[in-house]
Amino acid sequence: MLKQRLLTAFILVPLVVGGILYLPEMAIAVIFGVLLLQGAWEWSRLTGLEQFFPRIIYVIAIAFTFLYLWPGTDDRLLMLSNGYLALAWWLGAFFWIFIPGLFKKKSVINMSIKLACGALVLVPAWYALVSIHSITGNGPLWLLYAIVLVWIADSGAYFAGKQWGRHKLAPNVSPGKTWEGVLGAFILVAVYCALVTAWLPAKPGRLSALMIISLALVPVSVIGDLLESLMKRQAGVKDSGNLLPGHGGVLDRIDGLVAVLPLFMWSAIQVELF
Repeated sequence: MLKQRLLTAFILVPLVVGGILYLPEMAIAVIFGVLLLQGAWEWSRLTGLEQFFPRIIYVIAIAFTFLYLWPGTDDRLLMLSNGYLALAWWLGAFFWIFIPGLFKKKSVINMSIKLACGALVLVPAWYALVSIHSITGNGPLWLLYAIVLVWIADSGAYFAGKQWGRHKLAPNVSPGKTWEGVLGAFILVAVYCALVTAWLPAKPGRLSALMIISLALVPVSVIGDLLESLMKRQAGVKDSGNLLPGHGGVLDRIDGLVAVLPLFMWSAIQVELF
């Protein structure tokens, strides 16, 4: 399984990095929009929605929301509002994780709530991704920084948890995740951020802010991961899909990223990193 994961990552990582750095904003919006719409398709399955046409309608509704927001990806007020919405949602998700039985029973009401939650997960993430990329100057580099930060956090948590994991983080939601893994994520992200800030030609105050923001986003990434684990557990499935060999579905790869991107954008605007 690890070999398959590494092979898939070996193929995908250069494509993602190259695309972010060299493709125009429209291409980025479309490509990542399609990926997140695949995520919407997977999310609809996790809610218990099984019929094909209602799932398609859900995906189309998310797509139209993307199109509606697209002209406002350079609107600073909308960017801040998107961040506040994401902050409120992920705080709510944090408390949901501690009540894993909430919305578990299959019913129309619970399914509708979960579908709405999916929109709160995916739409702010897509808007933040395109907005960051479109920032004049170093937008693609900032987007790449945020994405690599999540990769680094995931890798630190995975390998530290494998090697030293003893104390379960949320056994009722994701038995494989440990506090040692979270510590590994913090350490690796701190090293990553230190290397980047040593290279960036920016004011010391802003570099300190970047370090604080980066470390604060580690638990946000973990919450995104745990929320998807909770959805899968309630749905009784191991992976959100089987699109990526060794990795599962799209949601399995972007669960931390969808949580981090809108809050990275919001906090970076607050301290004027951009």
